[in-house]
Amino acid sequence: MGRHSFPGPDDDESFDAGPEPTSGRFDDGYADQHGYRDGGYPGRFEHDDYADERFDGDGYDGRDGYADGGYADDDYGDDGYLDQGADDGYADRGPGDRRPRDRTDSGRWAADPAQYIRRSGHDNDESRYRTGPFGAIGGFDTDAEQPDEPRGDHRDLNLWRRHRSVDGRRGVSVGVIAALVTVIAVVGTVILWRFFGHSLSHRSADAAGNCAEGGLTVAVVADPSISDHVQGLAERFNKSAKPVGDRCVSVQVKPVDSDAVVGGFIGDWPAQLGERPALWIPGSSISVARLQSVAGQETVSDSRSLVTSPVLLAIRPELKTALQKQNWGTLPDLQTDPDALGPLGLPGWGPLRLALPIDGNGDAAFLAGEAVAAASAPKGAPVTDGAGAVHKLAGAQPKLVDSSLAEALNVLLRTGNPAENPVHAVVTTEQQLFTRGESLSDPAGALGSWLPPGPVPVADYPTVLLAGSWLSQEQVSAASEFARFARKPDQLAELAKAGFRVEGVKPPNSDVTGFPPVSSTLAVGDDAVRATLANALTTLGGSSAVTIMLDQSMTTTEGGKSRLAHVIAALDHRIAALPPTSAVGLWTFDGTEGRSVVSSGPLDDQVNGEPRSKTLTGKLDDLSSVSGGAVSFTTLRMLYTQALAEYREGQNNSILVITAGPHTDRTLDGPGLQDYIRGAFDPQRPIAVNVIDFGSDPDRATWQSVAQLSGGAYQNLTSANSPDLASALTTLLS
Repeated sequence: MGRHSFPGPDDDESFDAGPEPTSGRFDDGYADQHGYRDGGYPGRFEHDDYADERFDGDGYDGRDGYADGGYADDDYGDDGYLDQGADDGYADRGPGDRRPRDRTDSGRWAADPAQYIRRSGHDNDESRYRTGPFGAIGGFDTDAEQPDEPRGDHRDLNLWRRHRSVDGRRGVSVGVIAALVTVIAVVGTVILWRFFGHSLSHRSADAAGNCAEGGLTVAVVADPSISDHVQGLAERFNKSAKPVGDRCVSVQVKPVDSDAVVGGFIGDWPAQLGERPALWIPGSSISVARLQSVAGQETVSDSRSLVTSPVLLAIRPELKTALQKQNWGTLPDLQTDPDALGPLGLPGWGPLRLALPIDGNGDAAFLAGEAVAAASAPKGAPVTDGAGAVHKLAGAQPKLVDSSLAEALNVLLRTGNPAENPVHAVVTTEQQLFTRGESLSDPAGALGSWLPPGPVPVADYPTVLLAGSWLSQEQVSAASEFARFARKPDQLAELAKAGFRVEGVKPPNSDVTGFPPVSSTLAVGDDAVRATLANALTTLGGSSAVTIMLDQSMTTTEGGKSRLAHVIAALDHRIAALPPTSAVGLWTFDGTEGRSVVSSGPLDDQVNGEPRSKTLTGKLDDLSSVSGGAVSFTTLRMLYTQALAEYREGQNNSILVITAGPHTDRTLDGPGLQDYIRGAFDPQRPIAVNVIDFGSDPDRATWQSVAQLSGGAYQNLTSANSPDLASALTTLLS
């Protein structure tokens, strides 16, 4: 056994084959044929560039750098070659050695696979697998004559190839191929998905960055008291806003009063107001309540306060001491008493002369109205019962060129004798007062402020996100993003510098207001109550024209008096609370006929030498209840015809029917009355028929239909001897 061979099962490990011959195996011309040198293997190649050659032989990947066939073209030295040792059961033999090859009983070569792998010249796992143990690769039949093979790595490789070819080519497992194909497919899919996803993402981002679809205009309407500041926010937002989809956002701000916005949603949006908005910033949440009452709750998708500003009175500094013990509830009397300020230490100043401007003043007038109503309503009564005090206050306000805040403040700041000034005080917000004070050379000497005690009405300036078919999803998203932008600390800090209150931000210094702390804010009820009160307050200044149509046949006794007596007492109280410029008339009817008692006209107009208001209350007090029926249907037909002929432009025209039924008309029934109203109603001269109906009136369905057809309201009461009657009159007689 050669010194490099491993023994077979039958070999004697002590056997020594003797020294290796130096050239015996190549004496038959093998060296000449294959280019081996006789001088032994020096361990160097004949050609220097041999090491750079690579093989692409049959199934071999050229890792060891051998040429096709498993042999190098250059000579190997004999000594080096023999040093490799045989792995396959061959003994090292000289030229004349004819010892039989050892094999197992099965005819396979008796090689130890483990030793083969260990003694193989390949260090890596892949080469070991490919050279492989014979048991795994398969042997070959020893009956066939096997040529002598040179030893070493070259022989191992060639021998392994013969082992494979003797029993046929060994196929690769189908499962392995399927697994490889699956892995390649999955990896390829992931690579392609990431590549195309990344590419499309970049394309989308590039398109968005380039605004491929052009610009996106987002209309914003804001109350004039804050619109300039909102415009500044919009300019900063437009410079930094990211595109929405692939369109560049442009927020456009337009100053619009709350009345115009609410009116625009009732009918067609006025063209002069620009595009119908995606975002609205009114003076307060009372405007939101008004909008939802006419356009529905679904019109508003979100509403939250941006900044706040308390409502107070801008006053002449001289009034500060005189008003120390007053409150919101005492203002109506101070406004109407000709010498109200005299007893308060200001002789010769006359009444308060408080202006309640609407234009450019946010919702300050409406918020002050809520405070006055809440302070004036009887204890336990709804706040709407105090609306009469509001009308009294507003009806006696100074007559100015217009109803703007700017005009009211200009008159307040006139030089000269302040006692003779047409305006002594102006309802406004703290922020508006601060702004005007900043423009004065001597603010402390010309302008002051007074915050009445008690719960404080506050303008909360909400950002109102609107919803409707006129908006695209991109506009909705952009409007929402702008609202969030406006609430960022740096934007709120800018609004705080302008005099708005921002939580956690110190207000600026001012000579006209100290920004006093607000201990409690005014709350008058839910949105429905606020909307009802606000709608009644839209008649401030006496913009209503109403004719009362009173049923004299209400003879039912309630609380020791007839139902008619209770109604008359409530009407007297309500008329006294109406502004002097309100137009009011009176008709009555019984079982015989309907008639006009006092013609319609402003309450402060003279009728027979006295104000119409006094004439009305006098005529009412003279009425008494009578039985015998009620010709209510024909009376309404006559009155409605006259009201159309005497329609008052610029005022809310209405008729207030107060009855208990049933009607006793012979020439006009319920369907006939409804047909008449349906045909007579003129949208250009709308006259609403409002109805207060007592008890279980058989004509209830007719009155409900008449009210609906004319745009009025119907209210059924069980009794006239209850606070409900006063509340109904406050709402319907305004």
